[in-house]
Amino acid sequence: MICCGSRGDRGGGCKQRRATFRLSLTAMLLCFGMPGCKSYDTSDVTGTWVVTTESRQRFLSAAQQKASAKIVLETNQRFIASEVPEDLLYGTTEAGAGLVTGSGVWKLASHEGRQQVQLEFRAITVGQRGSVPCGAQLDISRGWSAVSLYYFQGDPDQVRRIEFEKN
Repeated sequence: MICCGSRGDRGGGCKQRRATFRLSLTAMLLCFGMPGCKSYDTSDVTGTWVVTTESRQRFLSAAQQKASAKIVLETNQRFIASEVPEDLLYGTTEAGAGLVTGSGVWKLASHEGRQQVQLEFRAITVGQRGSVPCGAQLDISRGWSAVSLYYFQGDPDQVRRIEFEKN
């Protein structure tokens, strides 16, 4: 960038270009940075969610890949989970290649600056370990065109992200 005193510029043009650049940068940050800061409401997450094809193929066992792996979040704050990977509920240290089917209540919550769907299983018909209620959470993310729900299988640094898309 040619600036300040070169090519006949007497100082005013340089300041104007800098101000224009800063304004443009601020506008881009506002336009592209704000979607990640959006607060979600129940209408963004109610509906039927299924594990994405990519998550199935990359991270789930053979038995889990064939499962429906579906969560229905109802508008009355109830949910039904069908054949979801058991590590959603029990974590990877206790979980194997099993599946969980159950139901309960859900709510939106914030945790460490992220919004989540918190699930409280009140009944588990397949894959129950221990007593109910039993809780789990899914983080909410907005991509370029759609909202997704996800959790990490094990350590988040390993980036084994199990993602659910709205069906």
